[in-house]
Amino acid sequence: MTARRDTSGQRLFQRIVDYVQDGVASGALRPGDRLPSERELVERFGIGRASVREGLRVLENMDLIRSSPRDPRGPLVLPVSVEPMRRSVALLTSGGGMELAELVQFRMIADASANLLAASRRTDDQLVALERNMARMRACMNRGYAEFSRADLEFHELIAEAGGNRVVQVYGDVIREAILDLITRTVLDADDQTALMLQSLRHHRDVFTAISDRDGLAASRLARQSLYAYYAEYVSPADRAIMADLVRECGGTVSD
Repeated sequence: MTARRDTSGQRLFQRIVDYVQDGVASGALRPGDRLPSERELVERFGIGRASVREGLRVLENMDLIRSSPRDPRGPLVLPVSVEPMRRSVALLTSGGGMELAELVQFRMIADASANLLAASRRTDDQLVALERNMARMRACMNRGYAEFSRADLEFHELIAEAGGNRVVQVYGDVIREAILDLITRTVLDADDQTALMLQSLRHHRDVFTAISDRDGLAASRLARQSLYAYYAEYVSPADRAIMADLVRECGGTVSD
């Protein structure tokens, strides 16, 4: 069944989607607010109930609202979530729309920035949290690479949180998860895993020391050097050259 359109060719349910997206973006709709009931939306936008319900389904898939058909209070506006972006990146990665080299190059930029910011802004409590995380990573080595990797991701999430820049935090988290999923499915084998876990632990200790010493430049350089060392062999020579330039940009060195 083809969705109905208005005279401009726009699908009718898009009116509801635009109304909510614009309201959230402008602050007119805030988390915890309620949308009008289905009947009121039908009257306000001059469209059928089926189009209203389709618009609400789209908004639910975007994690912008939660709707219960028999709730007389109307759909609930939710806090803005990164889940739609995470799903989009995961789909692009699994479908071949994003290559490993693109993800790693972006992560080199994001992680270097997160480390630099954390070195400047970290608190003593955040250093303690990082130390506890590294202890958990060591304990996870005997439990397999999947569990170790979750602790590894948490280390970088803690650094991004300490850096205090939410844009760096959100995009960095999404890209790191996409890389982990891609690597797990395509390039890791049993012989790689123990060596990679040990390499990761050594790197995290060096990063921790730089952040503890408030040496942002060193922490930034370590991020790029480590990512190059991890992933250079899995990308094309042209992409490897770009990654090497990113390392040199912050004063690091790469081995041939």
